[in-house]
Amino acid sequence: MITKEKALEIVKKYVIDRKRNYIEIINDKINFEENIKIPYGKYDEQKRTIYTITCRLEGYLDPISHYITVDAETGEVLFTATPHGYAEEWEE
Repeated sequence: MITKEKALEIVKKYVIDRKRNYIEIINDKINFEENIKIPYGKYDEQKRTIYTITCRLEGYLDPISHYITVDAETGEVLFTATPHGYAEEWEE
C-alpha cells in the first residue's frame, strides 16, 4: 500500500503529464477510504481502497473542485471527477 505522500507525488506527476496546468492541487485535502465502489473506468463497479486528492481550477472567484482518485494498493490513477463528468473522457 502506498502512503498519502506517495499518492500526492503520483497526482502531481499525473497533472504535469496530462498538461493540466489550469488546476491547483490542495495538499491538505487528501482522503483515504477503504472498500469503495469505483464508479468509472478500468475498475468500474469493483471495490478498491483509494486516496482522493482535491484540486481546484485556478483563476475563478468561486473555485471549481476536481477530485483525482488513486488506487491505494497500486498507486494507479483511476479517474478525475469534475462537475461535468470524468476528465479522462474528454482528454483521450
